[in-house]
Amino acid sequence: MERTPASCMICGETRRALLVEKDGWTVYRCEKCGLGVLDPRPSAEELKSLYAENYFDDQYGRGLAVGSPEMKRRISQEDHRVKFVRRHKKRGKILDIGCGMGYFLFACRIAGYDVEGADISDHAAAYVSKELGIPIRTGGIETLSLPEGSLDVVTMWHFLEHVPRPAEYLESARRWLRSDGLLVIDVPNYLGTDGRKNGTNWVGWQLPFHLYHYTPSSLSALLAAHGFEIVGSKDYHSEYVKNRLKRIPVVGLFARLVAKCYSGTSYAVAARKR
Repeated sequence: MERTPASCMICGETRRALLVEKDGWTVYRCEKCGLGVLDPRPSAEELKSLYAENYFDDQYGRGLAVGSPEMKRRISQEDHRVKFVRRHKKRGKILDIGCGMGYFLFACRIAGYDVEGADISDHAAAYVSKELGIPIRTGGIETLSLPEGSLDVVTMWHFLEHVPRPAEYLESARRWLRSDGLLVIDVPNYLGTDGRKNGTNWVGWQLPFHLYHYTPSSLSALLAAHGFEIVGSKDYHSEYVKNRLKRIPVVGLFARLVAKCYSGTSYAVAARKR
């Protein structure tokens, strides 16, 4: 176990309040920017052990057969992410950090992007490379070496909450992106409708795997601190919220306004270098 630095990694504040206690773990909230931090947290060696103990098998499974009905259904589930990227960057080279089994990248390739992945799982990397034919890099940020200004898009879908030093990934992404490049990040939002409704039972805590817990404002502040400006955002709702919205008898613009009253269980942003 190791202690999290006393000062907030975003704003430097040292005052914090209890956010949640669950399964023997404690998360504190920065009283200035709202960032949630797990403290104490597993050490680097303990994290390595946690992620080695069937984590990736449980998360990713064996991988789907290319061309199978199951694969087609799984790829279609990535359409909303591809559309979010395309809204801000219609073409170019994408690096997906924490790409898992590569389904998002496969969907991006179909949409015409040049794709590459990165993941610490050898299991995932073997599937992405051999079965999907997508180039992939393995290892953490210290092993990723790309030319400066070589990428058009860097994506991190439900990744940033897992790493002990998020700033290193943001600084690297900024260096790798072209001047008009796009960074896309999606993280659980503990202030979303589900987080507030379910409290300690909220699925987004995932302790001790999630080391940081974000809100829209804290993520925005983190990105600004590392030279990024948000140009678009999107709430992703849980099935609970989606079902609630379906039961509301409104359509069109009013339906979209009602949906905004339900903040997402995760929050995605698209940001550009300033």
